[in-house]
Amino acid sequence: MNSPTSFAFFCITGTVFAVLGILLSAAAYTGKNGERYSPLNHFVSELGEVGVSRLAWTFNLGLILSGLCLIPACIVLGLLIPGTLSKIGMAAGVISALGLSLVGVFPMNNLKPHGKAAVTFFRAGLMMVLSFSLAIGFQAETSLVLSRTYSLAGLPAILAFGGFLFLMWKASQNPQDPPQPIADMRPKIWLMPIVEWAIFLTIILWFLLISAGLGNH
Repeated sequence: MNSPTSFAFFCITGTVFAVLGILLSAAAYTGKNGERYSPLNHFVSELGEVGVSRLAWTFNLGLILSGLCLIPACIVLGLLIPGTLSKIGMAAGVISALGLSLVGVFPMNNLKPHGKAAVTFFRAGLMMVLSFSLAIGFQAETSLVLSRTYSLAGLPAILAFGGFLFLMWKASQNPQDPPQPIADMRPKIWLMPIVEWAIFLTIILWFLLISAGLGNH
């Protein structure tokens, strides 16, 4: 159970569920103004908005299953890497993965619980990657699980998570720049959704790179 192979299985399976849900729902998406989906100005969660996104259920189910796969992935990684920091990363990872699943359980139509689930995913996700990266970087020479250079693999995800949380905070301070998508105010290029998409891409990259590093050690 607690092996690089198990970690790779849960990572890849979780990634496949999320990517399939996103691709299928994005391909069928037509917005409130008849627009096609674009990661340049649509938030990720808009793919799961029931009543707007035609295949919202595929997106929401994909997130639920992906989160359920990433829970054991984070547990395995926390047990593989020695030290307190990895255990903090493991706990944060489980919380973040639960938040990801709950984003699918509570789509944008249920905005209040959806927002709480999303913020849980973002905050715990940042703590997860940061803690695991530090744990990898500070491994003892006698108990190396993977090369310390893989501590740098988390940097893009840390910047993406941190950047998005900063933009959320900044938007909350300025009511004229609401963080939620409003159709008649949607710019062609919107920084917040772009950074949110960066989280999706960098967290997948991080999981896959760590999996590759464990497999090659």
